[in-house]
Amino acid sequence: MLEPREFKINIGDVELAVHEWAGTGDPILLMHATGFHSRCWNQVVKQLPNCHIYAVDLRFHGRSDAKGEVDWDVLATDVRILVEQLDLNKLVGVGHSIGGHLIARVAAQMPDRFKHLLLIDPVIMSPEDYAQSQGFYQGMDVSDHPVSRRRNQWQDSDEMFIQFRDRTPFSTWQPAVLRDYCDYALRPTDDEAVKQLACDPINEASVYLNQKSSTTIYTELEKISTPVTLLRAPRGEGSTPDFSLSPTWPELASRLPNCREIYLPDHNHFIPMQDPALVAGYIQEAM
Repeated sequence: MLEPREFKINIGDVELAVHEWAGTGDPILLMHATGFHSRCWNQVVKQLPNCHIYAVDLRFHGRSDAKGEVDWDVLATDVRILVEQLDLNKLVGVGHSIGGHLIARVAAQMPDRFKHLLLIDPVIMSPEDYAQSQGFYQGMDVSDHPVSRRRNQWQDSDEMFIQFRDRTPFSTWQPAVLRDYCDYALRPTDDEAVKQLACDPINEASVYLNQKSSTTIYTELEKISTPVTLLRAPRGEGSTPDFSLSPTWPELASRLPNCREIYLPDHNHFIPMQDPALVAGYIQEAM
């Protein structure tokens, strides 16, 4: 796989880092999950030779700027401006988790830009789940969220890989994907012997706490005229601290005008990490 061209797009108050793999045909835009980064798509990209692919680091993630308001409306606006700045058309929009939520909202706002959406276990929850989560998080300080207490500093990516490879949910991932996550997850600090997560745990926890604006997604879903393929993992009962259960509303497909749902009972929320070839296959279908 050729190394991508890395560049930054100024969208106003921040610069977003973009990785571009040169190729032919209509463009593909890959949007990652909360706490991750664009290079987590490497193994999917390997399955799509000669395709023209963009992957973006969301605000507060990867090599993008970590400043401004932690708000899902703001993140969706970031993506919309990015699509405009890159002048992307006939776009295949691919989003995992929060990335699926954001790309769906952007496609609702600018349907003429999109050819197909692939939503991979998107964080589009039921109205009851939104109400419950808002009640649970009401008044919670970000430092009280368990994600904020994730280990932030590491010697290097090798130490991360060794620590994570036998721990769920990482143990369910293909090792090459975990390797990509670790290799690009860290940034330097003032101490040369220590590196730090590019997505600070406080910022990551803030993303989870600030889903209140997400409820507007229901008024936007019906505006999505673009064909949609929805990949959905099992929800299970309750919740797990490793985020492996699906957050996706089981009735989501029925709320989208032109949607094909693919239920994957043998997968968990981390579908692109478990099976990059499966995801690449559905992208090829969308092309």
